[in-house]
Amino acid sequence: MVVNVREKTIEEVEERLSKMLTTLNKLSYLESVLRVSGTTFEVKRFLYKRIANLYEDRKLFEKAARAMGNRAAIEVSPKEKLDSYICAAELFCKSGRVEDADEMFNRAMRDLDDSGKAKVQLARKNIYLLSAQSLEGHGKPVSALKFYERLVKTRLDNLEKQNVKVKLISMYRKLGRFKDAKLVEGI
Repeated sequence: MVVNVREKTIEEVEERLSKMLTTLNKLSYLESVLRVSGTTFEVKRFLYKRIANLYEDRKLFEKAARAMGNRAAIEVSPKEKLDSYICAAELFCKSGRVEDADEMFNRAMRDLDDSGKAKVQLARKNIYLLSAQSLEGHGKPVSALKFYERLVKTRLDNLEKQNVKVKLISMYRKLGRFKDAKLVEGI
């Protein structure tokens, strides 16, 4: 559905959004505003944030993550860019897309100094660990396995790495992947 867009400022967009009742109408309108040429970056950042929030409310995490990734690409300040990339990665994890989450974390690390990179590494570890535990708790061991495999490859202290290895070996054995379990034992 194509919506006729005349609004140019954030206030005008918010006013028109307040008159819309359904989420799908709001999403259609916001995406139409994005396609209008001459939209400022400030308005685009606002639009991507609202689109991501609406998709997340509807449990469409992959689309929400893509919107946050687009927002991060046009952010001005390094802190906001970092926060947007981490949020996009977290949303990709919720949708089960580990490769895309890794890409968001890698983009976040490109422009940062050492303290910022440490923050991204910590966020990556925590998000992957929480995602794996959540999936495992919901009875989805194959999906959780993807996150544990990524965790083994990241920088962890010895105790954390050992815990992840034990978890990975037990999951491989439960799934009948004994060769993979032997490989992890050898690491």
